[in-house]
Amino acid sequence: MGSSLSDPDVLLLKRIRTVSSLGVLLDGYNLSVIAVALVPLTVQFRLGAAATGLLASAMLLGSIAGGLTAGVLADRFGRKTLLIWDLIIFMVFSLVSAFLFSYIWLVLARLVVGLAVGADYAISPTYLAEFAPRKTRGYQLGYVWLAWSVGAVLSFGLGAAIVGWLPPQLSWRILFALALIPAAIGLLMRRQLPESPHWLKYGAKNKADHPTKVSSRVTGLGRAWRLSLVPWFLMDFSTYGLGLLLPLLLKSNGLTSSTGAILGTGLAALFGGLGSVWAMFQLDRRGRIVLQIRGFLWSGIGLWMLAIMLWVDFKVFAVLLAGLMVVNLLNGTGPGTTCGIIPAEVFPTPMRATALGVSTAVSRVGAIVGVFFLGFIEVRFGLGAVLAATGVAALLGSVLSWVWRIEPNQTALPDIRGEAAVLISQSGIEKR
Repeated sequence: MGSSLSDPDVLLLKRIRTVSSLGVLLDGYNLSVIAVALVPLTVQFRLGAAATGLLASAMLLGSIAGGLTAGVLADRFGRKTLLIWDLIIFMVFSLVSAFLFSYIWLVLARLVVGLAVGADYAISPTYLAEFAPRKTRGYQLGYVWLAWSVGAVLSFGLGAAIVGWLPPQLSWRILFALALIPAAIGLLMRRQLPESPHWLKYGAKNKADHPTKVSSRVTGLGRAWRLSLVPWFLMDFSTYGLGLLLPLLLKSNGLTSSTGAILGTGLAALFGGLGSVWAMFQLDRRGRIVLQIRGFLWSGIGLWMLAIMLWVDFKVFAVLLAGLMVVNLLNGTGPGTTCGIIPAEVFPTPMRATALGVSTAVSRVGAIVGVFFLGFIEVRFGLGAVLAATGVAALLGSVLSWVWRIEPNQTALPDIRGEAAVLISQSGIEKR
């Protein structure tokens, strides 16, 4: 295996973990706050189903471009430069989106905010992984993905209060503008951090130091790509597709009021965060793949149980909400934490951010497909069919995670392709 940092200065590691987490927290906040903001926005702009879906998906569309672009740039020009610029873009367009009066311009502004968020997805976990000691790397990266749930819970908590107290034309503006606070803190901290030693030694400026002209077939990276891309696509199809529409679905099905729908969705997100807390302390003991397989499996079973409950016309909001809370808890203990960790650990340094960026982009395609497909399914077949479809995706994620499993737990980060091949071959499955 290639070189890996020995235990870095504890204070420096905490600072790196904090700034990496802030970027993902902003993603959790912004991608969840749109679900809250849609409640007043649909009133102010009189949005139909298609316009609502486009606005809900704007950030996701932007994050596809952001992940693809920033990952490549971070592998070429370094992690730190991109970490700073993506936050600057995020802050500018978050502020702009809070002052717009046109639906079209709002969609475009949220698209650019999504671009910056997608960029951070590609860079932040990569940056932290390259500083974290191997023995606690799972915990450190788990901390980052816990931050997503913290951001989501904040969005629903603040959203319930602000949407309930302020007029529709003002509430969503404040919700968008509040994201500037953690972004400004993160920008100040990122300016003081060092560049990744892994990238300085093995990055684009030192191509001569590592062999790159080896095909995916020879090195086994094809399986790493499948494991990184497909389960994350399926998870985002389920979680984002359902989560972004859930407040509107709960309200439109007559299950609760607007405030109740927002708070209910927030509680479900809170339990996802609790699952991530549990996962943080298990990642370095049990590994990534076991948690991912089990989390997918049990959340899929839970979603199907809720679907059956609705099909037999047992529509009790408290019971449905409790079930969704448990499903999110199970998802948090598995793919909700692991899908964003694995790409940062199984690819070599010269392509690590690119791999994470591509994985992010594909996952967001899954989220967009979920928003539109599940919205269509709900109109035609009802909420029970939505839960069943997301349950199928989760169960498929469990099966495919087992088929393509690679376990990077307690291993050094691969710096060259040959080291990545060794990691894959030692994960328990030889290439067929």
